[in-house]
Amino acid sequence: MKVLFDTNIVLDIALNRKPFVEQAALLWRLAEQKEIMAGLSNTSITDIFYIVRKHAGQAKARSFIADILDTFSLVDIDEEGFREALNSDMQDFEDAVQYVIFARNGCDVLATRNKIDFGNRPNVVDPAELIQQISAEGA
Repeated sequence: MKVLFDTNIVLDIALNRKPFVEQAALLWRLAEQKEIMAGLSNTSITDIFYIVRKHAGQAKARSFIADILDTFSLVDIDEEGFREALNSDMQDFEDAVQYVIFARNGCDVLATRNKIDFGNRPNVVDPAELIQQISAEGA
């Protein structure tokens, strides 16, 4: 299963945000074990670095980005994709970019904690739903 992780799930781990960190950490472990193919938008890397550096310092931010690069495949977006996101009916541009990246890179699901911002778009799941799907497939 190819999963695009929204930035918020990765930040849950980096910032140890309770109660979300437990499910996020489980998904990260599944990615490390290659139970899922984990993708992360290349646009998320600088945001994550900035936020982690602000909360935990430069060394922690650098170390965390190195861990991301060891675990996730980075997926990108081009000018046409940004234009598609800009012209979408989604209110939040960053979420629209994530969804375009998800759709253009053949991902099976987009995992996020803010499903509501994606409307009723298909294959957008929260971490609990993803964990349940993975468990069902492994059974």
